Amino acid sequence: MLIIFSALLQYSFVISELGRFGGTGSKAGQFKNPSAIDVNDKGQIYVCDRGNNRIQVFESNGTYIRDIGGYGWQEERFDEPVDIWARTTLNIFIADYNNQRIQRFDKDLNYLNSKYSNAGADEAFQFREVLSVVYSPQGDIFLLEGGEFKIIKFSPQDQAEVAFGNYESGEGELTTPTQIDLTKNNHLLACDAGLPGVIEYDYFGNYLKRITHADLKYPVGIAIDDKNRIYLCDPKKQAIFIFSSDGLLLSEINKIGGISLRKPADITVKKVDGTYHLYILDGDYLLSAELRIKE
Repeated sequence: MLIIFSALLQYSFVISELGRFGGTGSKAGQFKNPSAIDVNDKGQIYVCDRGNNRIQVFESNGTYIRDIGGYGWQEERFDEPVDIWARTTLNIFIADYNNQRIQRFDKDLNYLNSKYSNAGADEAFQFREVLSVVYSPQGDIFLLEGGEFKIIKFSPQDQAEVAFGNYESGEGELTTPTQIDLTKNNHLLACDAGLPGVIEYDYFGNYLKRITHADLKYPVGIAIDDKNRIYLCDPKKQAIFIFSSDGLLLSEINKIGGISLRKPADITVKKVDGTYHLYILDGDYLLSAELRIKE
């Protein structure tokens, strides 16, 4: 158990390890350079096992359920899956980086369709490598494009509506974006390793603010809890940072279960019975922890 106090805001964070799973390899339950993690409404964990070109699914206690994928460009195959959105009731979206598409599956991981760039569309709405994907409660898709560093918003009717974050965005210009997420009040957050920190936009792509801190080095993974607190994984600092929605640093987590973090790449947060369960990709391991926040 680790207790961290934030004197400025009189917060305390009590974190306890629940489990540690995985290891390097290609067998079921092992990983090679996993890049993203998400949890569905049942508490099942989805991991982008990037180096093995597959998606693995686990129970909340780390028990392996199944996987899909393998290298390729056909349906249900991947070439470096880098991000996943699994928290919706019916659909799961996977950023299939080198195949330059988003693959969509149902809740049981049955393939539904793929989204590719429209070569006939305005250049601003075309995309190549997809770094990250968000599916909003309104049915809109946001994708983070890794070639020109921009975010494109598509309507439920698959119409491109706005592109932002590129060089025309002024203070909202992305430098080295890695992942995006959506707050409870429908603000879009882009984790930007080059800032380093977070750029916040409203739902329509208008720039709102930047969140950064001198202790950040290279944040790559982002998560948001029900209070709009922001969690950033920084593998170069070997730490997880927690910020308030206003951008105040609340906590820096360097150890879980008495063991130092090595290479935290992504995190997801789920509230369970008044506490927060954190699921963290740390190197080739999946960690689960309970976080109690007292104000």
